[in-house]
Amino acid sequence: MATTRQVRPIEPLEGVLVANAARARLFVRDPENRAMREVASFVHPRARMKASTLGHDRPGQAIKGAARTAYEPHTDPHQKELAEFARELMQRLEEEALQRRFPRVAILASNPFLGELKAHMGPTTGRLLAAAVALDLTEYVNGNLERRVAQALADASPPPAAS
Repeated sequence: MATTRQVRPIEPLEGVLVANAARARLFVRDPENRAMREVASFVHPRARMKASTLGHDRPGQAIKGAARTAYEPHTDPHQKELAEFARELMQRLEEEALQRRFPRVAILASNPFLGELKAHMGPTTGRLLAAAVALDLTEYVNGNLERRVAQALADASPPPAAS
């Protein structure tokens, strides 16, 4: 007599982006045992540079007749760097989403960098977004990171509906 054993289908791995303005790490996460494996690491050292080394530190000037006027640049050099890094990260996530590498994605990023990431999020990534948490976990590693990510995502999830 043959015995039958029910095998539970394996859930696909989730994508998890842990980021701040200078560093980001992309993981795949097993939703059952919460184990995470790093698939990409990004570093953006220009985010920590002084504004004077990033661009012009003196305002431009406009001369009209005998009067002079100084004006500030439209975008701060640091803000430009944040936007550039956020765009790079969101392009990578969009590529992963389009290739169907994961069914859901969670983003845990420092505040206000999380807002910058959301502003550059592509449509496919937006549909897969399960959670966006304003929390900087870039300095954590291994089991400590896995626990903190799991806790942050559990706290961000809505409670189950009562029957």
